[in-house]
Amino acid sequence: EFTKPPKSPHMIQLRKLTMQKVNLISALRAALSFAALLTMAIACGETESETQAPVVAAPVAVVVEEVPTESINDIMKRLGIDKRIRVEDGDKAPNNVKQAEIIMTFFDAMARANAEKVSSYMSPADQRVLADMQKSGQWKSATKNITRINVGWTAGAEPGTLLVLGFFIVADDFAAQLWSLSSGEDNKPLILTALPSPPKIVEKLEGNKTEARIQQWLKRNKDELAGAKVPDEIIDIPQQDRSVKGETTSPVSSEETPKTKPSGNPGRRAPTDAPVEKPQ
Repeated sequence: EFTKPPKSPHMIQLRKLTMQKVNLISALRAALSFAALLTMAIACGETESETQAPVVAAPVAVVVEEVPTESINDIMKRLGIDKRIRVEDGDKAPNNVKQAEIIMTFFDAMARANAEKVSSYMSPADQRVLADMQKSGQWKSATKNITRINVGWTAGAEPGTLLVLGFFIVADDFAAQLWSLSSGEDNKPLILTALPSPPKIVEKLEGNKTEARIQQWLKRNKDELAGAKVPDEIIDIPQQDRSVKGETTSPVSSEETPKTKPSGNPGRRAPTDAPVEKPQ
């Protein structure tokens, strides 16, 4: 009977090494296969993502350069405005630069007592008043001691117009005037028109903000106008009853009217229908 020779210890060891090698190869294959599958999955995923959601270029931000606008100080420096002209803190230049230039130039001419230049910006009615002030000497006395002019403005009632308040410090006294500045639309000249000044308005203005002062000024004008329409005194004339007691004051009916007609000549009797008898 044939019997298998006993296994040599070296053969057993070789088989173990062979099995270990096979197992290692299997493990490597498995690892490489997994890595290959992972690589393919990644590649497929990128392909699908590229087809499903194409890469969109990020929008390029458009940089808009803002046009530099002049501040009030810049305008005053450019025009060489007198140092006595002060603009209220916080007031911005009007959207219409020409309006800002007119305001600054107008009050600059006032501070320098330049009546001719001031008149060129005024309405015809105000020009006549200024001419009278020049003749009487009031213009010179009103402007020679100006130490400061505080200027402020706010939007007017009409689109594009401004209400401009000039607050004057003359020596130790104060004065104020409110003006309306036109819009200058359709290339029309910019005109400043003086608004009515209520009595003792400077004493009645409260606060130090242009907006509040102008609104108070307008309200005072409205109240003054309403008060001017009210009569100074209402005279109540007493009524007297001159009728005689017992008499009625009802009108006489046509039936009660006498048939005789009044004579046109006093002292003569009116004729009647009955004949007049001859005297005996």
